Amino acid sequence: MQGMALADFFSADYTSARARFIETTDRLGWRREAHDIGSSGPAGEALSIDTALYGNRSPGNVVIVSSGLHGIEGFFGSAVQLAFLEQHAARLALSSDAAIILVHALNPFGFAWRRRSNENNVDLNRNFLTDYAFQYRDPDYEESRNAYARLYPLLNPARPPSRIEPYAIKAFAAILSQGWAERARLPRDQRPSPIAIGSVLRLGLAQLRKTIPVGQYEYPEGLFFGGTQAQHTTQYLRETLPGWVGQARRIIHVDLHTGLGGRGKYKLFVGDEENSGPARQAATWFGAENVEPWGPGTAYRARGLMATHFASEFGDRYLCLTAEFGTYPAAAVLRALRAEHQAHRFSRPGSAEYEWAKRLVSEAFCPKARSWRKSTVAQGLAIVKRALEICYGENGFR
Repeated sequence: MQGMALADFFSADYTSARARFIETTDRLGWRREAHDIGSSGPAGEALSIDTALYGNRSPGNVVIVSSGLHGIEGFFGSAVQLAFLEQHAARLALSSDAAIILVHALNPFGFAWRRRSNENNVDLNRNFLTDYAFQYRDPDYEESRNAYARLYPLLNPARPPSRIEPYAIKAFAAILSQGWAERARLPRDQRPSPIAIGSVLRLGLAQLRKTIPVGQYEYPEGLFFGGTQAQHTTQYLRETLPGWVGQARRIIHVDLHTGLGGRGKYKLFVGDEENSGPARQAATWFGAENVEPWGPGTAYRARGLMATHFASEFGDRYLCLTAEFGTYPAAAVLRALRAEHQAHRFSRPGSAEYEWAKRLVSEAFCPKARSWRKSTVAQGLAIVKRALEICYGENGFR
């Protein structure tokens, strides 16, 4: 296995990914925990969040690597975890107070069914809230809520998906319409010229950006739904993760994602403001060119993030890096999400349009190209190794 090509660590489905993870961690002698979420996969298989732990049970320094919070993105995250186990785990030389924790498939339902959301259509990385009624009292959220309502017909068509639908034309028309509406709401001296189509389109795209990054909490059947209560995964992590890390002085959490950014490139998103202590520290450790904190260009900060929740619980000793690896342009990714969501709601599993939509979303978040797979796994491994070096020093590997 040591000589396996990096692209070969990708698994065909959730069941084989989980089996490989379990076999490898057991062979290496890591401690393992399994948490059944009470749902079933396409073949009736049980679905489980699996965790492998190595090192001190009460660590002073700990690295966490998690995958599949957005289920379909678990194909990539699992591949990085498997590559690390096969190619680097045997060479670990942790200090006596150190530990590493791999959490496999935080959203096993989404992973198994090739969905981004969970069994209740919830985006789990918008679900780590302590107040699910904030939208009724938070004036900053009102604009995002109104933008989502206006774009609802584009995002959530009430029909099965079709590969011959003129999606690009519909998206262009909807965004242009939103741009015109937004132009009308601006003060007269700030409105772009009515013939400046590019400027009007940018206004419409700004409305779209107010919906996807933020999430929504009004439409349980819609895309990007953050939920109205804590989901199974959310509850499980809140209860279990504090026990894993204990009183550790330093916790670096790498959460693996795909679908955002330039193809084959990554950004490490930090849920802190620009020039904050955590953002500066992340830039120092992982390179300012790789780290993206919240800043002036991020007008609508997402709510319910896992990173934000645990940062508030653990304070300065915790740093979460949401590692986003780019695949396709945002319009193509949205098209795939939209089609899969239509298939999930309105198509018969196994039908031609259902399988087409599932293949489309799988490609959008986990491209088949071996060059993409090899490059992104190599970069993912480098991030994990850097986290280990920070926690354990340059001698973290034999």
